[in-house]
Amino acid sequence: MTPSKPGEVLATIRSLLPSLLPTEQTVAQVLLSRSNDIVELSSQQIADLAGASRATVVRTCQSLGFSGYQQLRVLLARDAGYQDPEPAPPASAPDDAVGIVTETFRHVAASVPGMLALLDDDEVARAVDTLASANRVLVVGNGLSAPTAVDAAARFTSIGRPAEAPTDVIGQQISARLLGPGDAVLLFSGSGANASTQRVAMAASTAGASVILVTSFARSPLTQSADIALVVTMPDLTFREEITLTSRLPQAILVQGIVAALTSALGERAERAKALALDAISDNLVE
Repeated sequence: MTPSKPGEVLATIRSLLPSLLPTEQTVAQVLLSRSNDIVELSSQQIADLAGASRATVVRTCQSLGFSGYQQLRVLLARDAGYQDPEPAPPASAPDDAVGIVTETFRHVAASVPGMLALLDDDEVARAVDTLASANRVLVVGNGLSAPTAVDAAARFTSIGRPAEAPTDVIGQQISARLLGPGDAVLLFSGSGANASTQRVAMAASTAGASVILVTSFARSPLTQSADIALVVTMPDLTFREEITLTSRLPQAILVQGIVAALTSALGERAERAKALALDAISDNLVE
């Protein structure tokens, strides 16, 4: 593995953390918490901090896709060179509504490079090509991913790429079984482990349709089922936070980007659809 995007090493560790063995997770947590010190720490020092053996440190690095600890350390040092100086944090955490909202925007703005760290350029191109050329597009998300799926389908339809987003889990599975070769299903699952969404993926795959997944973690049951995986996440997101305090902001931004790319790919078809959509919206505006 040779990560090339700023923040990709740490994003990789966070994304693959849930798939590691318990002892490896402990080592990975040390790598994350001491990332600024890694250049100065030996593999034995990391092992001591994690309460593990040096062999476990090396095995953890390999499980994460690196050749060993030395490669991870060098790549982290390179990542440090990519980073822009962060703005000074406020003297104290804001406790009023305006301060909290402002700090949230600041945090998101600083997190954007990390959101892109695991997004593969080739997978993005394949996803857009597949969605543009598909005969039929099914968009599915359950739980906290459901609103993102409904929004994506509506946006696709408005640019001349008709898409459906059933919200009933049984209806989703029926629709997936009715797909065929040349069709596509776009799945949204932050954890990559939603059982209902997994059933849709299996049904679509069995039917011969292309399966595209948008997720926060690079190694999960759904990534194993998908033909194309688009991984976007908040840089400091943990698996537990994904389940309890989740953010769909990276996925929402990705949808916006895919819509823009599809608009370009569809050309005049998209322009005609947008004009018709604008007429419909104008008819429903009150003067």
